[in-house]
Amino acid sequence: MYRNILVPVDGSKLGERALVLAVPLADQHNATLTLLSVHEPIADFTLGGGAPVRDPALDNEWRKEHREYLTKLAKRVSRRTTAPVKTEFLDGRTVPTIAKYADEQGVDLIVMCTHGRGGFQRFWLGSVADGLARVSKVPLLLARGGRAPGSRMVGASLFRRVMIPLDGSERAEGALLAAKTLLGDAHAAITLAHVVHPMSAAAVANLAPRPELDPTVSYLEPLAAKHRSGSLVINHDMRTSGNVVRTLLEIADAHDAELIAISSQGLGGLQRMVVGSVADKLVRTARVPVLLAPSATA
Repeated sequence: MYRNILVPVDGSKLGERALVLAVPLADQHNATLTLLSVHEPIADFTLGGGAPVRDPALDNEWRKEHREYLTKLAKRVSRRTTAPVKTEFLDGRTVPTIAKYADEQGVDLIVMCTHGRGGFQRFWLGSVADGLARVSKVPLLLARGGRAPGSRMVGASLFRRVMIPLDGSERAEGALLAAKTLLGDAHAAITLAHVVHPMSAAAVANLAPRPELDPTVSYLEPLAAKHRSGSLVINHDMRTSGNVVRTLLEIADAHDAELIAISSQGLGGLQRMVVGSVADKLVRTARVPVLLAPSATA
């Protein structure tokens, strides 16, 4: 279960769309919702190629706008949830400041959109999401501002159908643990997706039939059986394709997935997929939110 959910905001309406996911998750888990804005001091500039000039008045104006925005946003969000809502305003470089805060404050989940627009200076959510995906020790729930899951009763699970790409590595399986934490005790269905490259499939087919060489028998079904429960249905879908990302998106559509959960780094086994690059492409192309489990937790 989550106790502290963090939402970095940049002053843009698109950035605030992360709250469509964060608010019901906070209700579901009875978690505190923290709205965080990071202020990067306005850099020096030069006049006519001369010495750098800093404008403290302009920097102070930015800080004032940041704080006023956070206060107003927190009031609006508080009217939509029974969860505690608090704000944090920090100075520093955006990505390391968010990552450090999340680590030190025991944040369980960071929720954000992958693209922001304009708001305050130089806080571009797209690049911030990219940076956090590489350094955060906390799972990231990323949405491109596309479709959100259907409405749920207050306190009910936001997601009921999850697709998890796997490549045979233990690190990739960390996404399964992250997804189970997000789902909590809710009734849900998880699809374990495994894409085999045609060359690997051909190599296995040329060998004498041996069950231990079939990933469905040796890998997917034992993993599914290990994690099934009374509230959690787990199935699997293995396909052969040279285009891993496109095939994973097809699997997600076939199972009507509302969420894709993937590790930020895998080890690549026999065939396999290089999970890091696959995760990066899925974040940019998936029509549903992507839960990115850091390798540190896998």
